[in-house]
Amino acid sequence: MKLLPPKPEPPSDGDCCLSGCEFCVWDLYDEDMREYQKQAGIIRQAFEDQGKEVPEQIRPENLRDLVDPTMRAFLDMEREMAMKIEQEGQEHNDDESEN
Repeated sequence: MKLLPPKPEPPSDGDCCLSGCEFCVWDLYDEDMREYQKQAGIIRQAFEDQGKEVPEQIRPENLRDLVDPTMRAFLDMEREMAMKIEQEGQEHNDDESEN
């Protein structure tokens, strides 16, 4: 069975310079946390498929990240904006290739 890597630690207060870096430490943490949750979900499903009790550390209620709710809302908004920009870029490229 696959082993779960250590749970990512959120950045410390002094780790973010608050200058809007393209690769903010909070964005990196968010990506790491999503990958951790994905891997935990795979492992949890394997336990459930085998009819075994799911270990406490990979139960959904214990996989939430430790981010302040305000920062979580900001990260979610940034991710949505990035996805929208990427989608608009793909649509623009599709339009150009049709012409």
